[in-house]
Amino acid sequence: MWVTRVCHLPRRMYIDYDYARHFPKSYMEKMKRNVPRKIYDNRFGAPAITRWVLHPDDYVPGVKRAWEDEELTVNMKKSDEYHGKKIMQRYYELAEPQQKSIPSEEWTFFPGDLVQVMVGKHKGCQGSISHVIRETNVVYVDGLHTVLESEIKDAAKLGLQDMKRFKEQPLYVAKNEVQLVDPNDNMPCTAKWLLNESKTEYVRISERTGYEIPVPEQAKVTYEYVTADKYIEVEGKDTPSAKVLERTYVPKLMTFEEEIIKSLGIEEERTSKPTYWY
Repeated sequence: MWVTRVCHLPRRMYIDYDYARHFPKSYMEKMKRNVPRKIYDNRFGAPAITRWVLHPDDYVPGVKRAWEDEELTVNMKKSDEYHGKKIMQRYYELAEPQQKSIPSEEWTFFPGDLVQVMVGKHKGCQGSISHVIRETNVVYVDGLHTVLESEIKDAAKLGLQDMKRFKEQPLYVAKNEVQLVDPNDNMPCTAKWLLNESKTEYVRISERTGYEIPVPEQAKVTYEYVTADKYIEVEGKDTPSAKVLERTYVPKLMTFEEEIIKSLGIEEERTSKPTYWY
């Protein structure tokens, strides 16, 4: 007799920590411009032809979020160039990016983490991560690894005063340009995910000292809200959560029309024909 044992491992909750995790997938693809413009099907057995806004193989992830103006402008220019070459029936070479993102199971950097910059003029300085771009393995550290840039490009041509400010530049995790700070000795380290002693959840452990590095609360922040437990209901404007969760609908074994007739007190003498579901 064979005995089957199923191991129920805890879910890796840290995989879901993403600033845009509540954005619809269709919206993200629209911002990346790699959505079908039109699909030609019904071609008498021949495979369908997809006319893309921007071919998925030509999309190159940038160091900005997909819905930000700079990234959206780049994708729109590429989509116009791609579509123009297709209309003129000219050859268009696809970019086919070779860069691979770090798997979610191995990713250990989150907004709010204390990290140390390993390159540039701020090498050795420590700061907190402001935001993360998972597609390109990029993190931005607040106030560090900056460059002086104009606030508005071509301000002089627009008749505006040229104003400059320091802007954070991307730091690539895959190139070891930034490392987490070990809370045990405040020194840079690499980390990995391991199950805790009770086997209930995954914790982030320093590979050098074995000390746990807690995930900051800022990692749970999304575009829509900060954290659900800190949401404050506005009296008179918001529907109370207890009222929202209250079950008010009672299902009945009748059609929608029959339910309306019964609620209005109308006597129906006609009988409906039986309906069969297959």
